[in-house]
Amino acid sequence: MTKHAFLEGMGLGVVAGAAIGIAVASRSGYGHDMRRMARKAARRMDRMKDQLEDRMGF
Repeated sequence: MTKHAFLEGMGLGVVAGAAIGIAVASRSGYGHDMRRMARKAARRMDRMKDQLEDRMGF
């Protein structure tokens, strides 16, 4: 497996989705708990992406 474009695209999609979730959750209509959960999810996805990159050798 010499090309990892699919995995890179998946990682970018996950990070972009988490960023959009934070942007939507940061509106004043949502509570503090929703913003906190969105931030935690974004951090988890970022860590998962980093671990996957390390394991794949990027």
